[in-house]
Amino acid sequence: MTGQSFRLEAPTLGILSVDGDANRIPITLPLDAIVIVKNGPLDGTRLVDVLWEGHTILMFTQDLRTRAVELK
Repeated sequence: MTGQSFRLEAPTLGILSVDGDANRIPITLPLDAIVIVKNGPLDGTRLVDVLWEGHTILMFTQDLRTRAVELK
């Protein structure tokens, strides 16, 4: 799944790490946001790193599977 791009079909929760893991800020990624998976696979219920607008965001794999469509 690494390198695959997805478009969000609904606003979706993400977690932005600021200053490494010292500060984690919940954010809402907007409808139609494009994210690129930095690590994978997208199985299970763990968190996955995605790249969004130059920021690394943690997202739940379940959210990507249910709220996003893969761009080919």
